Amino acid sequence: MTPRPSAHVMARVHLTLTLTWALLAIPTLLWWRNSILWVAFMSLYANVAAHWSAFQGTRAEREAEKDA
Repeated sequence: MTPRPSAHVMARVHLTLTLTWALLAIPTLLWWRNSILWVAFMSLYANVAAHWSAFQGTRAEREAEKDA
């Protein structure tokens, strides 16, 4: 069984991915504006929201590790 990454590492991963997805919104809207824009927007939004939520969850987990 592989060791589980710490809450601190996972928080950084999710925050980095949140920012990455947010930045990817720019080229999506600039270069692919004539494509299925609504689907692209919703996909980016879903990724940003999911990673932000995961980041918030790892912050709570980090606090719980401090108390243990």
